[in-house]
Amino acid sequence: METGSSQAWGVHDCYGRAFYMNTHTKRVFGLPDKYDVSGRHFSELPAPIFFACSDKVIEQNNICISERREIRVLNVHPGGDGWFAYVSSKVPHYNLKGEVDGVLSCGYSVTRGWLSAAQNIRKLMKVDQRTSRGQLSLRAGHLPNLSPRESEVLFFLICNQQIKQIAGILSLSENTVRTHIEHLKKKFEVHSISQLIEASIAVGCQDFLPETLRLQQLSMIVS
Repeated sequence: METGSSQAWGVHDCYGRAFYMNTHTKRVFGLPDKYDVSGRHFSELPAPIFFACSDKVIEQNNICISERREIRVLNVHPGGDGWFAYVSSKVPHYNLKGEVDGVLSCGYSVTRGWLSAAQNIRKLMKVDQRTSRGQLSLRAGHLPNLSPRESEVLFFLICNQQIKQIAGILSLSENTVRTHIEHLKKKFEVHSISQLIEASIAVGCQDFLPETLRLQQLSMIVS
Protein backbone atom coordinates (compact mmCIF):
# COMPACT_ATOMS: atom_id res chain seq x y z
CA MET A 1 0.00 0.00 0.00
CA GLU A 2 1.27 3.45 -0.95
CA THR A 3 1.05 6.04 1.85
CA GLY A 4 1.98 9.26 0.13
CA SER A 5 -0.67 11.55 1.63
CA SER A 6 0.93 13.35 4.58
CA GLN A 7 -2.33 15.25 5.19
CA ALA A 8 -4.34 12.12 6.01
CA TRP A 9 -5.27 11.34 9.59
CA GLY A 10 -4.78 7.69 8.80
CA VAL A 11 -4.57 5.00 6.15
CA HIS A 12 -5.87 1.49 6.84
CA ASP A 13 -5.84 -1.63 4.71
CA CYS A 14 -8.71 -4.04 3.98
CA TYR A 15 -7.88 -6.26 6.96
CA GLY A 16 -8.21 -3.86 9.87
CA ARG A 17 -4.51 -2.94 9.96
CA ALA A 18 -3.21 0.60 10.28
CA PHE A 19 -0.49 1.76 7.89
CA TYR A 20 -0.22 5.45 8.66
CA MET A 21 -1.34 7.97 11.29
CA ASN A 22 -0.09 11.52 11.42
CA THR A 23 1.13 13.13 14.64
CA HIS A 24 -2.18 14.84 15.38
CA THR A 25 -4.09 11.58 15.09
CA LYS A 26 -1.72 9.79 17.44
CA ARG A 27 -2.19 12.53 20.02
CA VAL A 28 -5.98 12.33 19.68
CA PHE A 29 -5.86 8.60 20.31
CA GLY A 30 -3.33 8.93 23.12
CA LEU A 31 -0.47 7.24 21.26
CA PRO A 32 3.17 8.40 21.56
CA ASP A 33 4.34 10.52 18.61
CA LYS A 34 7.02 7.96 17.72
CA TYR A 35 4.72 4.94 18.02
CA ASP A 36 4.90 2.86 14.81
CA VAL A 37 1.39 1.81 13.76
CA SER A 38 2.45 0.28 10.44
CA GLY A 39 0.99 -3.19 9.98
CA ARG A 40 -0.64 -3.32 13.41
CA HIS A 41 -4.22 -4.53 13.69
CA PHE A 42 -6.67 -2.08 15.31
CA SER A 43 -7.19 -4.45 18.23
CA GLU A 44 -3.43 -4.33 18.95
CA LEU A 45 -3.17 -0.55 19.23
CA PRO A 46 -2.82 0.61 22.88
CA ALA A 47 -5.61 3.20 22.74
CA PRO A 48 -9.05 3.05 24.44
CA ILE A 49 -10.98 3.79 21.25
CA PHE A 50 -9.56 0.70 19.58
CA PHE A 51 -10.10 -1.48 22.64
CA ALA A 52 -13.78 -0.55 22.65
CA CYS A 53 -14.58 0.06 18.99
CA SER A 54 -12.14 -1.90 16.81
CA ASP A 55 -14.95 -4.11 15.43
CA LYS A 56 -17.04 -1.04 14.56
CA VAL A 57 -14.08 0.68 12.89
CA ILE A 58 -13.44 -2.41 10.76
CA GLU A 59 -17.14 -2.63 9.87
CA GLN A 60 -17.12 1.03 8.82
CA ASN A 61 -14.02 0.50 6.69
CA ASN A 62 -15.57 -2.56 5.02
CA ILE A 63 -18.66 -0.54 4.07
CA CYS A 64 -16.45 2.19 2.61
CA ILE A 65 -14.41 -0.36 0.66
CA SER A 66 -17.22 -2.63 -0.57
CA GLU A 67 -19.51 0.22 -1.63
CA ARG A 68 -16.61 2.38 -2.86
CA ARG A 69 -18.06 5.54 -1.36
CA GLU A 70 -17.28 8.18 1.22
CA ILE A 71 -18.79 7.77 4.68
CA ARG A 72 -18.83 10.17 7.63
CA VAL A 73 -18.30 8.85 11.14
CA LEU A 74 -18.95 10.46 14.52
CA ASN A 75 -16.44 9.51 17.22
CA VAL A 76 -16.75 10.40 20.91
CA HIS A 77 -13.98 9.46 23.33
CA PRO A 78 -13.43 10.08 27.03
CA GLY A 79 -9.91 11.26 27.73
CA GLY A 80 -7.56 12.24 30.53
CA ASP A 81 -8.54 15.90 30.11
CA GLY A 82 -12.29 15.22 29.85
CA TRP A 83 -13.73 14.13 26.50
CA PHE A 84 -13.40 14.94 22.84
CA ALA A 85 -15.48 14.38 19.75
CA TYR A 86 -14.71 14.56 16.06
CA VAL A 87 -16.26 13.78 12.71
CA SER A 88 -14.10 11.81 10.31
CA SER A 89 -14.51 11.29 6.59
CA LYS A 90 -13.49 7.91 5.19
CA VAL A 91 -12.89 7.37 1.48
CA PRO A 92 -11.60 4.35 -0.46
CA HIS A 93 -7.82 4.31 -0.92
CA TYR A 94 -6.64 3.28 -4.40
CA ASN A 95 -3.23 1.85 -5.19
CA LEU A 96 -1.23 2.61 -8.35
CA LYS A 97 -3.15 -0.10 -10.23
CA GLY A 98 -6.44 1.64 -9.51
CA GLU A 99 -7.53 -1.04 -7.06
CA VAL A 100 -9.14 -0.33 -3.70
CA ASP A 101 -6.69 -1.56 -1.08
CA GLY A 102 -7.92 0.25 2.02
CA VAL A 103 -9.36 3.43 3.52
CA LEU A 104 -8.03 6.96 3.87
CA SER A 105 -9.45 8.78 6.89
CA CYS A 106 -9.33 12.46 7.88
CA GLY A 107 -11.42 14.51 10.26
CA TYR A 108 -12.03 17.57 12.40
CA SER A 109 -12.87 18.19 16.05
CA VAL A 110 -16.38 19.25 17.05
CA THR A 111 -15.67 19.28 20.80
CA ARG A 112 -15.42 23.05 21.26
CA GLY A 113 -18.58 23.72 19.29
CA TRP A 114 -20.57 21.20 21.30
CA LEU A 115 -19.29 22.57 24.61
CA SER A 116 -20.27 26.09 23.59
CA ALA A 117 -23.69 24.92 22.41
CA ALA A 118 -24.26 23.00 25.64
CA GLN A 119 -23.53 26.12 27.70
CA ASN A 120 -25.87 28.22 25.59
CA ILE A 121 -28.65 25.64 25.89
CA ARG A 122 -28.30 25.53 29.68
CA LYS A 123 -28.55 29.35 29.82
CA LEU A 124 -31.58 29.26 27.55
CA MET A 125 -33.30 26.68 29.79
CA LYS A 126 -32.59 28.73 32.94
CA VAL A 127 -34.05 31.87 31.36
CA ASP A 128 -37.12 29.95 30.28
CA GLN A 129 -37.62 28.50 33.75
CA ARG A 130 -37.55 32.00 35.25
CA THR A 131 -39.89 33.59 32.75
CA SER A 132 -42.29 30.71 32.05
CA ARG A 133 -42.37 28.92 35.41
CA GLY A 134 -40.61 25.91 33.95
CA GLN A 135 -43.09 25.46 31.09
CA LEU A 136 -40.86 25.23 28.04
CA SER A 137 -42.38 26.40 24.78
CA LEU A 138 -41.09 25.25 21.41
CA ARG A 139 -42.90 28.12 19.71
CA ALA A 140 -40.76 30.50 21.76
CA GLY A 141 -37.64 28.81 20.40
CA HIS A 142 -36.74 27.04 23.64
CA LEU A 143 -35.49 23.54 24.32
CA PRO A 144 -37.94 21.29 26.23
CA ASN A 145 -36.75 19.74 29.49
CA LEU A 146 -35.47 16.31 28.46
CA SER A 147 -34.45 13.31 30.51
CA PRO A 148 -30.94 11.87 29.95
CA ARG A 149 -32.37 8.98 27.90
CA GLU A 150 -34.53 11.29 25.83
CA SER A 151 -31.49 13.46 25.11
CA GLU A 152 -29.55 10.39 23.97
CA VAL A 153 -32.33 9.09 21.73
CA LEU A 154 -32.85 12.53 20.19
CA PHE A 155 -29.12 12.89 19.57
CA PHE A 156 -28.98 9.62 17.64
CA LEU A 157 -32.12 10.44 15.66
CA ILE A 158 -30.48 13.68 14.55
CA CYS A 159 -27.41 11.60 13.61
CA ASN A 160 -29.62 9.63 11.20
CA GLN A 161 -29.72 6.45 13.28
CA GLN A 162 -32.71 4.12 13.02
CA ILE A 163 -34.65 2.76 16.01
CA LYS A 164 -32.92 -0.63 15.78
CA GLN A 165 -29.49 1.01 15.72
CA ILE A 166 -30.33 3.30 18.65
CA ALA A 167 -31.56 0.33 20.67
CA GLY A 168 -28.28 -1.48 20.03
CA ILE A 169 -26.11 1.50 20.91
CA LEU A 170 -27.97 2.25 24.16
CA SER A 171 -28.64 -1.40 25.09
CA LEU A 172 -32.40 -0.81 25.12
CA SER A 173 -35.30 -2.66 23.56
CA GLU A 174 -36.75 -1.19 20.37
CA ASN A 175 -40.09 -0.66 22.17
CA THR A 176 -38.34 1.38 24.87
CA VAL A 177 -36.73 3.57 22.21
CA ARG A 178 -40.14 4.06 20.58
CA THR A 179 -41.59 5.09 23.95
CA HIS A 180 -38.85 7.71 24.37
CA ILE A 181 -39.57 8.98 20.86
CA GLU A 182 -43.28 9.35 21.68
CA HIS A 183 -42.37 11.37 24.78
CA LEU A 184 -40.08 13.53 22.68
CA LYS A 185 -42.76 14.21 20.10
CA LYS A 186 -45.14 15.35 22.83
CA LYS A 187 -42.52 17.64 24.38
CA PHE A 188 -41.66 19.19 21.01
CA GLU A 189 -45.35 19.31 20.05
CA VAL A 190 -44.88 17.40 16.79
CA HIS A 191 -46.42 14.29 15.24
CA SER A 192 -43.62 12.50 13.36
CA ILE A 193 -39.94 11.69 13.68
CA SER A 194 -39.09 13.94 10.72
CA GLN A 195 -40.91 16.84 12.41
CA LEU A 196 -39.14 16.01 15.68
CA ILE A 197 -35.72 16.19 14.02
CA GLU A 198 -36.62 19.44 12.25
CA ALA A 199 -37.94 21.01 15.47
CA SER A 200 -34.91 19.91 17.52
CA ILE A 201 -32.47 21.26 14.95
CA ALA A 202 -34.39 24.56 15.00
CA VAL A 203 -33.39 25.02 18.65
CA GLY A 204 -29.76 23.89 18.15
CA CYS A 205 -29.91 20.29 19.35
CA GLN A 206 -27.67 19.11 16.51
CA ASP A 207 -24.76 20.90 18.22
CA PHE A 208 -25.40 19.44 21.66
CA LEU A 209 -23.78 16.22 22.90
CA PRO A 210 -25.67 14.73 25.88
CA GLU A 211 -23.48 14.58 28.99
CA THR A 212 -24.05 10.83 29.43
CA LEU A 213 -22.50 10.15 26.02
CA ARG A 214 -19.26 11.83 27.06
CA LEU A 215 -18.54 8.94 29.43
CA GLN A 216 -18.22 6.16 26.84
CA GLN A 217 -16.38 5.29 23.67
CA LEU A 218 -18.59 5.82 20.66
CA SER A 219 -18.07 5.43 16.92
CA MET A 220 -20.90 5.39 14.39
CA ILE A 221 -21.69 6.21 10.77
CA VAL A 222 -23.80 9.36 10.39
CA SER A 223 -23.92 9.57 6.58
